[in-house]
Order: sequence, then C-alpha cells, then structure tokens
Amino acid sequence: MHSLALVAVLALSQPAPDLRTVAERSDWKKTARHAEVVALLDALAASDPRATRVSLGTTTEGRDLPVLVLADPPVANAAEARRLATDEGRVIVLVIGNIHAGEVCGKEALPILARELLADPASPVLRRAVIAFAPIYNADGNERMDPGNRPGQNGPDEMGVRHNAMDLDLNRDFVKLEAPETAGLVRFLNEWDPHLFIDTHTTNGSFHRFTISYAGAKCLTGDLGVREFTRDAFLPGLAARYEAISGEKTFYYGSFGGGVFSENPADKSTWGTFPAEARFGTTYVGLRGRLSLLSEAYTYAPYKDRVLRTRDMVAAALDWAVANAESVRRVTARADAEAVARQPAEVVIRSKLVACPGTHTILGFEEVIVDGKRVNTGRPKDYPVTLMDCFEPEITVTRPRAYVLPRDPRLEPVIAKLRQHGIIVGDEVTGGPMAVEAYTLTRATPASRAFQGHVLVRAAVRADPATIDVPAGSWMVRTDQPLGNLAVYLLEPECEDGLTTWNFFDAWMKEGERFPAYRVMP
Repeated sequence: MHSLALVAVLALSQPAPDLRTVAERSDWKKTARHAEVVALLDALAASDPRATRVSLGTTTEGRDLPVLVLADPPVANAAEARRLATDEGRVIVLVIGNIHAGEVCGKEALPILARELLADPASPVLRRAVIAFAPIYNADGNERMDPGNRPGQNGPDEMGVRHNAMDLDLNRDFVKLEAPETAGLVRFLNEWDPHLFIDTHTTNGSFHRFTISYAGAKCLTGDLGVREFTRDAFLPGLAARYEAISGEKTFYYGSFGGGVFSENPADKSTWGTFPAEARFGTTYVGLRGRLSLLSEAYTYAPYKDRVLRTRDMVAAALDWAVANAESVRRVTARADAEAVARQPAEVVIRSKLVACPGTHTILGFEEVIVDGKRVNTGRPKDYPVTLMDCFEPEITVTRPRAYVLPRDPRLEPVIAKLRQHGIIVGDEVTGGPMAVEAYTLTRATPASRAFQGHVLVRAAVRADPATIDVPAGSWMVRTDQPLGNLAVYLLEPECEDGLTTWNFFDAWMKEGERFPAYRVMP
C-alpha cells in the first residue's frame, strides 16, 4: 500500500478523541483537576481549526490559566480579534469559570458549550463573535480539593476552595489587582477589549427555585448609557432567551432579607443584591464601559442541572449578544466617546442601596425551623418581595480635567496600579505654580478588622481652591480617556472602593493632611 494511503487509513482508524468533561464522564459525580481542563481545551483546539488555545498567564504556583478562543475564521491573538471586531462588526466576549474554585459549574459548563458550538454548523455565533472561554480561573484553589469544601453543596464528590494560593478572594481583587490571576485577566481586558464579560459562580444562601440567577454591574460611576442598556435591553433579553432555551424561570441574583451580605432568611419581604463596589469583577468591567454578567447557579440543585443551566445561561448571553451586536458595539463605543468628552460633568463616587419600583415574586419554598435552623420542606411557595437592587447617589463630585500627582516615591505604587488598570498616565508636567482644587483630609476611619490582607479605610475630605508648586516630571492623569470614569473612581479619596480604600494613600490619612492627587478643574 502506498505510504500516503497507509497514513490516511491509520488516521481514519484512530478513535475520535473523548471531548467530554470530567463531570460528564463520571456520570456527574466528579469535577476536573487543572491538568484535565488543560488537556480538554487542548483537545478541543486540536479537533477544530476554529478553536485556538491562548493563556491569561500563570498562577502563584506556576499553573497556566488556559483560554480557548472560538471564532470563524480563527483568531490567534488580540490584534486579530479586534481587527475582526472592527472590520466585521463582531462582538468579543470573555467568559470565566471557577473564580471561586469550589463553585465548579462554569468550569464544567464552558467546555461543554465550546464543544457544542464547534459541532453546530448552523450556529451564527462563531461567525459573528469572538469568544474566549477561561474555565479554570482559580487554578491553584481548584487543586486543593476535599470532600469537606463547600458543605451543603449538592455535588460533586469533592471540589476546590474559595481562595487562591495567596489566600485571596479573586472576586474581591479588582481594585488592588494583587493576584496574578487578576493581573492576567485585566491585561486581557486591556489587550482584547471584550464588549461583554461573563463570570460564572455557584451560590448558596436563601432557598429558592431558580437554578440560575443573574446580575449586571452595580456602580453608578460607570457609563449611564451602558447601565441603561443593561437594565432595559440586555438583562430582559437575556432572561427571555435563557427561559426559552432551558424551560426554566430565572431572576436577579440575591437573598431574602435585604442583600447577599446582610441576609435575613426569616424576612421574606425583601430580596437584595450585593454592594456596588468595584472589587467585584462584574461591576469593575461595568466601570470600564463594557457589558458584564454575573451567572449564579443554585448550590442546592443537582450538580448536573447546575452545570447544564450554567451552559444555557452563557449560551443565551452569546445568542443575545450576536443578535444585537450592532447595538452592543454602539453603546460601548458611545461609552468611550462620552468618557473622552469628559461626560457626565458630575460623577457619582459613592452610592446607596434603595428599593426598586414595583413588587416582584420570588419562587421559593415553605421553610420550617428544626433545631434552630431554617429547613427547606421542598414544598413550593411564592413570595411577593420588595426588590433591593437599585442604587442612588450618595456622594457626587465634579469631574476634573485631570489629576496631578507630585513626583514622590510614595506615589509610585499608585501610578503603577493606574497603569496596570490600563489608565494612561503622563509625566509631561513642566513644573511650577498650578491652580488646582486640593483636598484636605478631615477624617479617616479604618475598618475594625483586616479584610483580604488590608484594613480598609473610609476617608472624608474638604475641597478648597489652591495654588501648588508642582515639581517638574509630576504625573498627570487626564480624564478625557476611555477609562476616565475608572480613573476618577480610583483616585477620589471619598470613593466607596477606590485606591484610598485599599491603603494606597495611607501615608496621607491624617487629619489636616493634603491629599496628593490634586484636581485640575475645567
């Protein structure tokens, strides 16, 4: 037999690779280790030229953070993805799983969805989008598997831990950017500039009948057009598409009794959300002028159901984004243009949670008290609630034309952090007298205990006009740039979750001290 023919016969005789996830192969009892995820993504990439393997970087313990990029035609890097977006009007989407490594639903769901997209020749998604799947974002935490992690979760047999190898919660790291995982993700945001970011989780807390719940960005500092588009178009369209795909109802992520972090399960009159702080990934991306989605699978639902419904939620988001690509691109481009135009003139830097209009219904269960604990009886019961998922301004500032920070070694970490976020920082200041608005610290209140390795600070300041002698080579952060809203948020000392909060300005947290980010007013 001719050698080429022999090669062809041998190739045809090889068994097809098994592209199922560990969850599928174990009959929904187990979840994947890091090496198994990497091997599966590599196999998917090898199985189809429209799939490409890239990386977010490496973890503290040296593990790769694998990403599978799907597009037709294929793309190998950020430049190619952005070129397709510009030339063909595509949307770029980044989806992550396992940010909390005990919450495994996204880790198993995203490779399933990738496999199904590649197998469906009729799907328009790969021809109208560039999709980056990062299923195992907290790779180090994933490897700390134990059956005792996440007690009460309905499968798998064992799972990883919430924190990474640095003992950091990666979904509280999006201001300080201390973890290599967060640094890699933000670098990806800066380079690839996805229009939509999706973060998949698994929630415990209140008993309810939604296998999947969802949320968008909360912070009022983000672009108003993006917030309104998310509220009025994206989230309603997403929910309708998810319900059509899955046959199940969905609702805004939350808990009974006021909010996820102030839960009171006995209070069935309110359903509340999480704070509007940029430390959370979905809100951080909203501050960058992009759409974001939090997907939360219900921990008490069967493991298989949670994984497949997570797949359905992400599929619904991709379908909606592709069908509305022109609108998505228009609203995100307008967010950039508004920021460059330094609009709006007044910027919200601290907000408060308030009730949303109307009455809403939570699909819950009858509950009883057993040994002092609330127990789900399994009998359905619906609860009319006030939805605590809206925010109002608490502190607003006039947007400055720029911030000037004197050349001071103590400020170098601030400048490095701004640049890490993707904010443009110049050092073109020639020096000399400059008219500014200067803050004087009137109060600094540290938290009563450490959080994520920091004692958070809440500052109060007084603003006064001043003329300062600016050293030559001082840093200038202009606000007429696409990330201008984020720059204001990070640099304002009274902000609810800026760099002051996370101790970057602690050297100036004394009553009567001048705050070193001077405001150059329009």
